[in-house]
Amino acid sequence: MKSISIIGSGNVATHLGIALKNKNYQIKQVFSRTIKNANILAQILDAEAINNLLKLRTVDLIIISVKDSEITKIIRKISNSPIVHTSGSVDIKIFDNKFKQYGIFYPVQTFNKDIKLDFSNIPICIETNNKEFEIKLRKLANSISSKVIYMKSEQRKQLHIAAVFSANFSNHMFLIAENILNNSDIRFSILLPLIQQTIKKLEKNKAKDIQTGPAKRNDTSIIKDHLSNIKDKDIREIYHKISENIIKEHE
Repeated sequence: MKSISIIGSGNVATHLGIALKNKNYQIKQVFSRTIKNANILAQILDAEAINNLLKLRTVDLIIISVKDSEITKIIRKISNSPIVHTSGSVDIKIFDNKFKQYGIFYPVQTFNKDIKLDFSNIPICIETNNKEFEIKLRKLANSISSKVIYMKSEQRKQLHIAAVFSANFSNHMFLIAENILNNSDIRFSILLPLIQQTIKKLEKNKAKDIQTGPAKRNDTSIIKDHLSNIKDKDIREIYHKISENIIKEHE
């Protein structure tokens, strides 16, 4: 597989497109409903920008990298062609045997267009409808990543849930912490060594084994004091629920 078209122009499409181009794959076309967005990524990838799926040319592989809710709509407008999507939670059955070769190409990472990443360290989970396509897709994945895993849809859905907890939710916790500090005129950077050390410990230890804090110690007096000092009702509820869950886990 050397010629590829990408449907989507967002964060995942951008990073994946660049990683493939850097390995000398030919990105033929970039589709976006907004031609301006298609043009931006197409220029980076030396590809043709289109906003009409009827203009898709024949390629070795089509990669769908759009919002989960848009995947079905896209598939309905594409004729038989080797095709994958990059979603962590959408089942391979969505292709429903419309294509002879289809599958999943899910990079396990948080992406932002403006932040560079080393794709070689990003795990890629693949799944295919047949062995022949698996060999091709695995070869493609191995060319840009050192961590390629064949994973069934049900496992991948659980992985995606875990990724939401570990990345999306943890980042929201950082936002809450930042807001608390801002209200007391304290810079968030004071927490960075603490956050970095927590992540570093996870490299060689289980999360349960490195848990610290008042909930881990079941220090109810500190927890009550913290709750009384949190003014926002929703944040107070989050603190209470998480503390309860930590206490339960370490009983």
